[in-house]
Amino acid sequence: MTVRQALSLAPLAAGDPVVLSGEDRLDTDLRWVHVSEVRDVGSVLVGHELVLTTGIAMAASPQAAADFVAQLVDAGAAGLVVELSAGYPSIPELALRRARAAGLPVVALNRPVRFVDVTEAVHRALVAEQFEQVRFAGEVHRTFTDLGLARADTDRLVAAAADLAGTSVVLEDLGRRVLASEAVGEPLDRLLGEWERRSRLTPFGRSTAVAGPERWLTTPVGIHGGPWGRLVALGATGEGGEARVRVVLERAAQALELARMVERDDIAIQLRVHGGFLLDLLDDRLGTEATAAARLRALGVPDEREYVGLAARLRGEAPSDVAAAQRRMVRLSELLHEAVLAAGAFGVVGVLDGTHAGVLLSGGDAVLDAVGRELAEREPDGVLASGPVVDRVLAAGASLRSARAVVDVAASLPTTGHHEPVGCFRQSDIRLPGLLMSLRGDARLQEFAEAELGPLLEHEARHGSGLVELLRQFLAVGGNKTELARVAHRNRTSLYPALRRLEDLVGHPLDDPTSRLSLGVALLVHDQRRAG
Repeated sequence: MTVRQALSLAPLAAGDPVVLSGEDRLDTDLRWVHVSEVRDVGSVLVGHELVLTTGIAMAASPQAAADFVAQLVDAGAAGLVVELSAGYPSIPELALRRARAAGLPVVALNRPVRFVDVTEAVHRALVAEQFEQVRFAGEVHRTFTDLGLARADTDRLVAAAADLAGTSVVLEDLGRRVLASEAVGEPLDRLLGEWERRSRLTPFGRSTAVAGPERWLTTPVGIHGGPWGRLVALGATGEGGEARVRVVLERAAQALELARMVERDDIAIQLRVHGGFLLDLLDDRLGTEATAAARLRALGVPDEREYVGLAARLRGEAPSDVAAAQRRMVRLSELLHEAVLAAGAFGVVGVLDGTHAGVLLSGGDAVLDAVGRELAEREPDGVLASGPVVDRVLAAGASLRSARAVVDVAASLPTTGHHEPVGCFRQSDIRLPGLLMSLRGDARLQEFAEAELGPLLEHEARHGSGLVELLRQFLAVGGNKTELARVAHRNRTSLYPALRRLEDLVGHPLDDPTSRLSLGVALLVHDQRRAG
């Protein structure tokens, strides 16, 4: 309940209330109503009370009235209601000036009211509101608990959040890509229009908060290892107010994280079993061809006349911390498993070592590029390579070893130019430049790209100044300012200030080759993500 709502209740409305100050603070929340006729009123307040008085404690002098108001301001009271009478016909101007300076709502009642009726009505409404909040929180908890037990997917969880909140809800990842969305009261295309630009104007926060020019209510999603995305409620007041939407978003974020953890546990068991098979294959521990084929069938892979080994890795060096490196490889194997399924292929997926994840596919190389593209969509820093197609399960061990060697060279290639194949590297794609060049970057390429380009992209979202395109042109000409002026159609008078502004935004010297390399990699990741 707010001060404005309290004034609209019948007991106070009957007093013909007139607002004398603090009109812009009438929507302040109330926690209680307090009746006081003592001068030392501040000692009995804790904040957000609506104080009712007949003015006895204010009647001694204008200064006494001003002191009374000052105590309310210091205590954080929500407002003051004074019942005027023949004994106290008006509130001194000195007290009103102090109230107006502090923004404290002061309301005069021109007719007598029963304060007990006022307190009873307000307190009844507050208790009812608190009960409704508890009831609603219980409903939210039950809904997401039931969805969790039913193993609901991400789309169902986001749809449930939008239904409970009464407003549109979007789940996005750290790169501002929409993972799931549910529109309420508006077309989906309008909800998601220019999403990345709009999202960048609302920075990620560590807790639930309202921010950004559109006043989005957002909450991070992710517990262990930091957030991997966030939920956004557009029109955060929704049905029932911001507090209700906040409850929904926070509980939905928990449900999304739990669902992700449960799914990972199921996949982790499968990947450990599959990984054991691949390691036995690499180390020639499967015995006869018949035994190897039987084990593969037992893992759900049909008999085929052709098999091929694949290896995947991430660009850049593995973390020196063993636990971090292990988590990195488990995550890569999970993404590779998803890519194989999305491509409609059959095979076993597992971790091969501290750098590589492997796949044994049945059915030849028809789907290799599809698997590579699916992996690239999930992890832009992932590299996939294949060995030769073979006609026996045991021979696939050599195919896996070949794929592992190819992917190591492929990971050193730049991500542009004719060296990059469609989806999956083969032996024929590895040339001398791949042996001479090395890209060193963060394993989590998305975070790296945000760290390198975040301020620039935010500036572009706000101002549309064309600095991102200028950076792209600058890198394409190798930092040659004369050539840049030609291809950008700019004179040097306007070019140099733009480059200085660009340098300030990226936070690194543009003349430094290492900086240009880092920015180039980050920009390519950004472009690939948008194109995908």
